Amino acid sequence: PQRYIDLVENTRFPMLQEYQRVELDYITTKIQTPQSKTFIDIGAGYGRVLPQLAGKAKRVVAIELDEEMLRELKRRAEEYANVDVVSGNGNNLTELLKDENVQNPVLLSLQNSLGTWKGDYHTALEGMRHVAEAPGGEVIISLLRQEAFQEQAVPMYRTLEELVGEADLERTDAKRGVFRSKTDYKSQWWTAKQRAEIAGILGGQKAGEVLTPNFWILHIRHP
Repeated sequence: PQRYIDLVENTRFPMLQEYQRVELDYITTKIQTPQSKTFIDIGAGYGRVLPQLAGKAKRVVAIELDEEMLRELKRRAEEYANVDVVSGNGNNLTELLKDENVQNPVLLSLQNSLGTWKGDYHTALEGMRHVAEAPGGEVIISLLRQEAFQEQAVPMYRTLEELVGEADLERTDAKRGVFRSKTDYKSQWWTAKQRAEIAGILGGQKAGEVLTPNFWILHIRHP
């Protein structure tokens, strides 16, 4: 996790700095009555946004699959009485949450997590919708835009080579928004068509949106 903190959270790459700042501002200022809600952070990593969520929410459920990240996440979660850590795959969301008393859920998929998803991301989106269809449930999903790929992707990943490996320019496809490295790291930046599909799967009503040249944050609320 420390390398990730150094290279991503503490990045000097302007677009990535802005992305994390705007994302954090949205989830801490745009949710109505957060003190009555359970925030479910899917792919919580080492707990980058844990302090901010724990300070606002009634409860936080942080879900993570990677064992190394999970250890740090559990360590950080010990500081907060209202945080529970769940080990598991976000594609099994309904199963992971079956024993949790989730009230007024706000599901979070941040920092283009869907772009590096293990397995079929459609399954994850359908699971998010299922959980959010509880009365008053919400989903906030945050993605990088394919339209920014040509200008931003390779320079950004060059600053992250220690984590993702050297860019494989033969297999990287700007038109499709797909970055690949020589260590087989893959990240999807989402086209307008894909973003529309994602919104359709999540259903509900649009409660908010941030659309910049580089990234998209969609906030869905189910009645």
